Amino acid sequence: MEDKIQSFRQPLVTATGILLGFILNFMSSWVKSDVPFGDVLAGIVGLCMITGISCLIAVLYRVLRMNYPREQGEQYYQRTLRVFVLGVCVAFAGVFIDATLNFWAA
Repeated sequence: MEDKIQSFRQPLVTATGILLGFILNFMSSWVKSDVPFGDVLAGIVGLCMITGISCLIAVLYRVLRMNYPREQGEQYYQRTLRVFVLGVCVAFAGVFIDATLNFWAA
């Protein structure tokens, strides 16, 4: 049976890998720094990062999986794309919250 998501694999893997690299780089510097706001907001930022990373790793799994249901390839890819966008948005929300709070604290 035809692999309907083959042409989407490489771009999605590349984009996911690059975004994971940026997020992990942000996390490595964020963990080492003092947070000028409370533990609750720091927990929210951390939760956003963990959720975003988890979503992006799930996207990597889904897009690299070879035994997906081929007869439902389009729906499978659409769900993978939604998880990708969710992961990016949640991670961006965490970075945005951190940047905004750091701006107001300075």
